[in-house]
Amino acid sequence: MKNRASARLIAVAAVASFLAAACGGSASPVTTTSTPTPSTTPTATAVATAATSTEAWAVSDKSKATIRVREQLVGVNLPSDAVLTATGATGSFDPHADGTFASGSKISFDVTTLSSDQRDRDNFIKQDTLQVRQFPKAEFVPTKVSGLSLPLATSGSFTFTLTGNMTIRGKTKEVTFDVVAKRDGSDLTATATASPSWKFGDFGMTAPSVPFRVVSVTDEIRVAIDLVATGPKS
Repeated sequence: MKNRASARLIAVAAVASFLAAACGGSASPVTTTSTPTPSTTPTATAVATAATSTEAWAVSDKSKATIRVREQLVGVNLPSDAVLTATGATGSFDPHADGTFASGSKISFDVTTLSSDQRDRDNFIKQDTLQVRQFPKAEFVPTKVSGLSLPLATSGSFTFTLTGNMTIRGKTKEVTFDVVAKRDGSDLTATATASPSWKFGDFGMTAPSVPFRVVSVTDEIRVAIDLVATGPKS
C-alpha cells in the first residue's frame, strides 16, 4: 500500500511540473503586487484657478457717466455746475478672489453721446475739448478692488475702492473710485465716484474757454459712474 501511495504522489507531482512548464511558469505560488491607483488630488493649476476665478459681469447700456465742471457764465452773477452725461456703455469685468481682474475686463462709454442743457456747450466740449471724431470712446480698465470680499455675496450692499486705468482722448491715467454697490441675484447696480477728482491736464486737455459766453472754468472734473450689470445668480 505504501508503494502505491508513493507512486501516486510521484505521478501527481510529475503532472503538476509538466503543466507548469507548459505554461511557462513554475510550480511555486504566484505572488501579486497591487499597482497604486492614480491620485485624485487636484493639480496645483486647478486649485489656483478655483481660488482666483469668481464671476463675470456684463455691462448694461442702462449705465451712464456724469461729468460736473464748475463754470462762470457771462451775465450770470454766481458760478454753477455744467453737468454732462454720457451713455452707450459696453464691456464686461471679471473680478478674481484676490481682488485683481481677468484680462479683457473693460468698461467703455460713447462720449459722442455727451449732452447737457446747452447744445452749444455740448458741441464745443465734444469737438474741441474731447475731439470725439478721433477719440469716440472713454475706456476704463479695472485692475484692483480693495475692501471687498470676493466672490460677492448674492445679495446686499457693499462699499469698496476700485482702481484702474482710464483712457480719454488717447491719454491714460490711473484713477481711483469710491464705490457703493448693491447686488440682488444676477443684478448689480453701483455708483462709482472718482476720488480724487481729475484735472483737464490729466488727459492732455485744457479747460474750455468760450469767448463772450464762458468767463472761466474751474480746472476740476468730478466724475460719477452709475453702473448697471448682469451676472451669475449665485
